[in-house]
Amino acid sequence: MMKKNNVDHKLKYRSKKGQLPFVELNGEEIADSVIIIKELAARFNHDLDAALTAEQRNVAHAMISMIDNHLAWVVMWWRTKYPDQVLKGYKVNLQHALGTRIPNGILNFCFKFALGRKGSKKVKAQGIGVHSPEEINAFGQSDLKVLSDMLADKPFFFGDEPTTLDVVVFAHLAQIYFIDKEVAYPLRDYMTESCPNLVGLVNRMKDRCFSDWDEICTNLDLNSHLPKPEPEQQKDNKEAAKDEKEAEGKELEPDDKDIEKEKKGVFPDKLKIAKVIPIYKSGNKER
Repeated sequence: MMKKNNVDHKLKYRSKKGQLPFVELNGEEIADSVIIIKELAARFNHDLDAALTAEQRNVAHAMISMIDNHLAWVVMWWRTKYPDQVLKGYKVNLQHALGTRIPNGILNFCFKFALGRKGSKKVKAQGIGVHSPEEINAFGQSDLKVLSDMLADKPFFFGDEPTTLDVVVFAHLAQIYFIDKEVAYPLRDYMTESCPNLVGLVNRMKDRCFSDWDEICTNLDLNSHLPKPEPEQQKDNKEAAKDEKEAEGKELEPDDKDIEKEKKGVFPDKLKIAKVIPIYKSGNKER
């Protein structure tokens, strides 16, 4: 969402509470994707869904709920079931990802334990994890089919411009589609073969929001280094302030006569400080 709206940002690993995702804006941490998008839209006065009707907003809300609370857990199930494949499929370098020098062998073991055992408990508690692999894959395919039917042949879900739904769909489907082809993943294969329009959407969003995608994947640097063009209003305000400052400078610029008078001491009310020197020392402080 921030890349789509060209919001300048830096990436941190986790929030103070150890949560992901989160943003820190002017020292305030905001957690949870839905709340983050809502808060940023309000504070930056840029609502991705401003042009949508009430009915379209309701449909978008239902689709996002399906993705966040159902499809995401299908993906999480696969990750907890095959942690080895996760590392290979995403080409994860845990040392780089965690910012540590601990050997990758130890990190891989801890990752598999945390994701495999602890993650699987969460998936079972949610409900998805109690089903068979075939049933879970069918759940995911059904969700993709719904999204594919809704998108149809449109460039984005509600027309020619992306909305919040497109942003959310891209965030989730990119994690499915861009898994390395050498790693077996039924959900990716179904999406590629049966939902080519979703593949097109993912690529359109990638090209529009991540022109530095290849650089990110090569350097593993998630902080964007693309130049951030200023909004037109901000440019106009800066130009106006600059012109006003220059005008004030011209009005207040002293003439040669005033300078000569000041040199001769005609203006006794003006005090010139030539140098500040310490009078005494008190501990480590000079006064």
